[in-house]
Amino acid sequence: MADKTKLGMEFPPYAYVVEKGKIAEFAMAVSQKESKGQVKPIYVDSEAAKAAGYGDIIPSPTFETCFALWGSEGLMPMLQALGINLGRLLHGEEEFEYLAPIHPGDTMHGRTRVVDMYDKEKKDKPGKVMEFTVIETEVTNQRGEPVIRARTTLVER
Repeated sequence: MADKTKLGMEFPPYAYVVEKGKIAEFAMAVSQKESKGQVKPIYVDSEAAKAAGYGDIIPSPTFETCFALWGSEGLMPMLQALGINLGRLLHGEEEFEYLAPIHPGDTMHGRTRVVDMYDKEKKDKPGKVMEFTVIETEVTNQRGEPVIRARTTLVER
């Protein structure tokens, strides 16, 4: 069960350099396509992205999940630090607030902290609870400008 004394805990900051190839790979993976030619051109073709009004290709909306996984130690050390049992873990919710565009070559700097921890009684099982842990990540670019605010809700059943 999650250690509620960890409320407010901050994890080590991380940095991640956005690469064109990774943007394309992620777009192909989430759209379940086998080639770049099968995904939206704004994710893989600089000219198409510029014609659509972007400075260069842009990542698909949930690409931010890669920053922490590829730029830091990943999810497992975080779960271990919080005392969350992986065998009882459910992904509850993910929300993103997009504050500025992201382009290849940008360096993302993330800071993650635990912002809420609470219990909810199971409706069909009085006396049994599920534990919720809410993690918020603030991401800035190499100029220190806020780019994304992400909130992840983890549920331990």
